[in-house]
Amino acid sequence: MKKLLVPLAAILLSGPALANDQLAASLCGYIKDDNRNQLRKTLTDNKLNVRNIYDSVKCNNENMLQFAVRSDAYESGTFIIKQMPAKTLAEFDYPAWANSNGFSASPLVNEIRARIGQ
Repeated sequence: MKKLLVPLAAILLSGPALANDQLAASLCGYIKDDNRNQLRKTLTDNKLNVRNIYDSVKCNNENMLQFAVRSDAYESGTFIIKQMPAKTLAEFDYPAWANSNGFSASPLVNEIRARIGQ
């Protein structure tokens, strides 16, 4: 009996993880394509908000906002910035990250600076 339970548990546990990976891939794709409307729709359809998934969704090993800056996705990036608490944005120090990676002139970095009061 134990032999049957282990594979069944593995199948049941892999389902939600696979769905989450597909959802994260979709969100990253919408950010890369700078498709703010589809990004918003996907979040709404799945009853998610940016601040709750911000730390867990990684796009090319970067958080969603870093990926938006790197992809020059202004519309998606500003949507993410507006959804995030200023304190969380300030904790990461995006201006320093942008300077060290060559994105200091990015309009998204300017939006982040305005949001955190710099």
